[in-house]
Amino acid sequence: MGGGGTSEPIPVWDLSSLMGATMLIGTILMALWTPSNEVSLEQGGEPIWLTSVDVGFLGSEDIIEISVLPDESCNGANSTPCNILVNVGLEELSFPEEESWHSLTSSRTSEGPLNISVQGVGDYDVKINVKRQLPLEAIPAILGLFLLVWGEWRRRQ
Repeated sequence: MGGGGTSEPIPVWDLSSLMGATMLIGTILMALWTPSNEVSLEQGGEPIWLTSVDVGFLGSEDIIEISVLPDESCNGANSTPCNILVNVGLEELSFPEEESWHSLTSSRTSEGPLNISVQGVGDYDVKINVKRQLPLEAIPAILGLFLLVWGEWRRRQ
């Protein structure tokens, strides 16, 4: 190698096993992870943009689930009045004031990106989860599983 030596070529099935395991594990971890956004909203402030989501691929009806948890400053007897309004495209979702996670869903078929923003008063933790009718996110996991199984089967031959 560096000293002028040679090495044996890596078999294709070993590379297939490595690529398959990487694709399978990476896809599963990405599917399970739902990031949350901590927002601090002020009275009369501009809407805060959180994310943009593409929905309606091939005419599918996707569901956007938005979960909101108010901060401690919004709970209790001496708390300030808090409210949050989530804008999903042109639709507005209003959440009640509670001490636990509260979720609302929006079924969308429009093609193209939908901007999701929030406005209101108070501190909140917001999670956005998209449940797709067509499970396109599963394609890399299926391909990774196939490559992993084929590589291990071929190596044992």
